[in-house]
Amino acid sequence: MSSKPKRAGASGWDDIKVGDRVQLGSSGRTEYAGEVDARTADGDIIWVHNPIGGRRLFHIHDGYNLQPATS
Repeated sequence: MSSKPKRAGASGWDDIKVGDRVQLGSSGRTEYAGEVDARTADGDIIWVHNPIGGRRLFHIHDGYNLQPATS
């Protein structure tokens, strides 16, 4: 079985761990920020909790850039 290729710039999802503070966005703009509270073993799906915005699921192919939070 072969794994599907990850999109360009998506390799950083492999480094994210539960408890990390992250921000997700596109076109240089942050659209959601919070703490990773769950992730799949392959790192393709993460759940991010934001006390103000609730909890959201993000998939690596949703088109968001994922990076550690700056603050």
